[in-house]
Amino acid sequence: MESTMNQQHTSSFKHWRPALAVLAVAALAACGGGGGSDDDVAAGDTGVFASGVIHGFGSVVVNGVRYDDSSAVVRTEGGEAAASDDLRLGMVVDIEAQAASTATAATATSIVVRSEVEGPVTALDAAAGTLTVLGQAVTVNAATVWEDARLSTLAVGDIVEVHGLRDADGVIVASRIDREDGDEDDYDLRGTVAAADAAAGTLRIGALDISWGGAWPAALAAGSTVRVTLATAPAAGGAWPALSLRVLDTSAGATDGVRAELEGLVTAYTSAASFRVAGVAVDASGLAGLPAGLAAGVRVEVEGVFAGGTLRATKVEIEHDADRGDDDGLEISAAIEALDATAKTLVLRGVTVDWSGARFEDGSAAQLAVGTRIEVQGVLGADGSTLVAAEVDFER
Repeated sequence: MESTMNQQHTSSFKHWRPALAVLAVAALAACGGGGGSDDDVAAGDTGVFASGVIHGFGSVVVNGVRYDDSSAVVRTEGGEAAASDDLRLGMVVDIEAQAASTATAATATSIVVRSEVEGPVTALDAAAGTLTVLGQAVTVNAATVWEDARLSTLAVGDIVEVHGLRDADGVIVASRIDREDGDEDDYDLRGTVAAADAAAGTLRIGALDISWGGAWPAALAAGSTVRVTLATAPAAGGAWPALSLRVLDTSAGATDGVRAELEGLVTAYTSAASFRVAGVAVDASGLAGLPAGLAAGVRVEVEGVFAGGTLRATKVEIEHDADRGDDDGLEISAAIEALDATAKTLVLRGVTVDWSGARFEDGSAAQLAVGTRIEVQGVLGADGSTLVAAEVDFER
């Protein structure tokens, strides 16, 4: 991720904390966080935990909810310091926040970033929208954000970092892909162990065989979710040496009585009343009506309350993020950093914005200038990096 970071943080975002793709809010009478990007955490809520894909800035927008990041401590799972300016659209983040009684958005106290894999591309199919990185199958779609690359410009051997969510088959549905420098000291991988042999000191994640010479964790077995730091080349036998290994606790945040909103992919499906989303058990048996089409791999939004590690659902909806076409798919609120009136583009928080087809509120295109604060709502452009603005609102 070095290409997306400030110069002083070029070796930071390397190791990530485990997370659920879930927004969890303490079970109080006032509870915010709906499915739209205009939603805020309601004033009076406390103890907010969120995890998901970043869809906006000004306040960081995750799962359609705004979090004020102005005073947040941004760091890696390993504790390396970073900054809010290092955050990018499409990254998957964990947020701990506190909502003040007079606030319109939760105040983030901690933001931690995680990715699924960083390493060399070993196969790709631009027509099919797929690639393989360190034995992990990756799919891209119209919602995938790209930095310094596109699938059509990648080649086998290029180093990339992939953010996203895994589907029921362990395939990473990429929310963001960054091209990395070719001089990495190590690679990273996060995933579910498909097979493990404590005696031999080996495990497999996806199609990658890994050797581990350290003490074997008691919790490490097939089905465990782990974070592994790998050498940059396989050993003579073909397995990749692990430089560090940690078993992750994927139940973090599932506290009894916590009201939650969870968005992610169905990773296991027993029935419409019993399934898992991003690994979290969901009990929807108490709902009178459930949407047609629920199945493994479908993206859903689930609301409910945690009890005994299971989310007791009060609402289940199917989401269609990959086909997002609404005006507020992405949003950025910031001061204009650069402006090209001829091309009708500008830069907000490092993101190029095409405002050629936008409608303007509380101002006009003639008032655009470097330093002016605006809020832009729109969708990801066909190039995977430009925000195509539907609306530009001047902030007063």
